[in-house]
Amino acid sequence: MSEVFFINLPNGKEHQYTLKPSRRAKYIRIKLNNQGELSVTLPHRGSASHAHDFIQSKSDWVATQLSKLPESRNNRVPDQLDLVLLAETWDVRILDHNTNEQEASPLYIEMDDEQKIIDFSGNDQQIAIFNQLLAEWLKVKARVIFSNMLAALAEQHGFHYNRLTIRAQKTRWGSCSSRKNISLNCKLLFMPVKVVEYVMIHELCHTIHMNHSSDFWQLVEDCDPEYQAHRVFLKKN
Repeated sequence: MSEVFFINLPNGKEHQYTLKPSRRAKYIRIKLNNQGELSVTLPHRGSASHAHDFIQSKSDWVATQLSKLPESRNNRVPDQLDLVLLAETWDVRILDHNTNEQEASPLYIEMDDEQKIIDFSGNDQQIAIFNQLLAEWLKVKARVIFSNMLAALAEQHGFHYNRLTIRAQKTRWGSCSSRKNISLNCKLLFMPVKVVEYVMIHELCHTIHMNHSSDFWQLVEDCDPEYQAHRVFLKKN
């Protein structure tokens, strides 16, 4: 998981960002996406302290760009988590939401596995941290379930893979490296089982064909005759 840092904004607030080393980048780059997630790309052999100074020098620009964004999902607490794959619906209860950022308000999270309830207490500045913790919790749940599902599908269809990694990407459901390492998005927990199986089969087929050739898609279809419907479902959702 990337280490999180904070930039001081002109209005006295802080905004978190991540530092992402890159062997390909030649210059320090700042990226701010539509969700308000800020990152700094650090060139190979570049100085981390220089990168931190650089983004701080751009605090006016960052504040201006943030003001143009719609209210970010990271600034809201979800009311409910519908984990379709597990047939679990978790209610999220806000016990004490302190909107006064100047007052210290301890972050409190409690999860009731039996009643499927997550209790949250904190202030606005802690919501992003709360959502990060939710993502890590989802990764833990996904690792157990996905490991068993992927192993079963690999055995059923005769595939072999090396290692499974669980991530929380914004735009990718899964990936497979040339070393047959498979990565799956923990957000697949929100998808139906057949759709999740399609994503796993898709990545397992990449252990044979590292492309999207006709041979690749034929192999996918051999393992999942309804794969096209599952692809459409993912694009719509």
